[in-house]
Amino acid sequence: MTKLLIVDDEDNIRHLLRVAFEDEFEVEVAVDGVEAFEKALKWSPDLIVSDIMMPKLDGYGLYRKLKARPETSSIPFVFLSAKKDVEEKVVGLEMGADDYITKPFSIKELKAKIKSILRKFDEMRDRGSLEGSLKEVDLVEVIQLIEMGRKTGMLVLETNIYTGHLYFRQGEPIYARAGKWSAIDAFFTMFSWRDGRFRFTQQPLEMNENIDVNRGQELLMEGVRLMDEMEEALRHIPSFDTELIVVSGKSIPEGEAGDLLESFRNGEVIKRVVVNSDMPPYRIYPLVADALNSGHLEVASSKSDQLEVLRRLKTSLEAQ
Repeated sequence: MTKLLIVDDEDNIRHLLRVAFEDEFEVEVAVDGVEAFEKALKWSPDLIVSDIMMPKLDGYGLYRKLKARPETSSIPFVFLSAKKDVEEKVVGLEMGADDYITKPFSIKELKAKIKSILRKFDEMRDRGSLEGSLKEVDLVEVIQLIEMGRKTGMLVLETNIYTGHLYFRQGEPIYARAGKWSAIDAFFTMFSWRDGRFRFTQQPLEMNENIDVNRGQELLMEGVRLMDEMEEALRHIPSFDTELIVVSGKSIPEGEAGDLLESFRNGEVIKRVVVNSDMPPYRIYPLVADALNSGHLEVASSKSDQLEVLRRLKTSLEAQ
């Protein structure tokens, strides 16, 4: 039977969760992080659900101690907290936890999430592979599963346009290639793919790294930040089929921003610039949004509309 360790200093929460899960799981409980750490070493649970605010050792401290030990580093971990602050949730997820659930919570939802996490880990253990749709499971979650399982192998991502490869050694990303991009640019580019399939296969690797090793969590956090920036930029950009043009009379900035503006010098469709540029999409979209906001770029049709208004005004004046 699957073993579940519940950690919470509130008696009623421990009792509630024990009663809710004991029909389907073998359940152990702990009142703080110190007791939970000792039980995890002796009992080897299949998953841990832990409160954050606890005496002696809080949930974050427990998580760090477990991840520092090879025998407990791959145990799936879910934070359970009364804190609803978004920043607190981000901290927990960026540490690498599999989920973060706030109190009061739905037992039905908690059960569903725990079963989903365990199912993914079972698949990786039994078949040595993991596959699915990027619409259902984002890349961050896939990487966390590989990292927590300390897996060595190849992750392949396929979209309608590009194919990407990400290689791992003992759960750490070491090599990335996506379309025409490689290394860090490829790693972060794959974060932007929301439609496609992924497949991870365990296999021995003999290759040189093009990503700094031992930076898995740091890269994951940076990738999430860059995707947030890109998605915010996309909210301020017209459709990809829109033609943009550089506004005359504006001084062109230096660096990547200036290089990108040159692509729109005579008017160009956003989609074509993205496809033809050597710059990865996660850097292009924020630059386009900034250029539109600063007035360096405008929708090409707006200029033709203005000229048409002037033409009609001139014709009207000449007829008088």
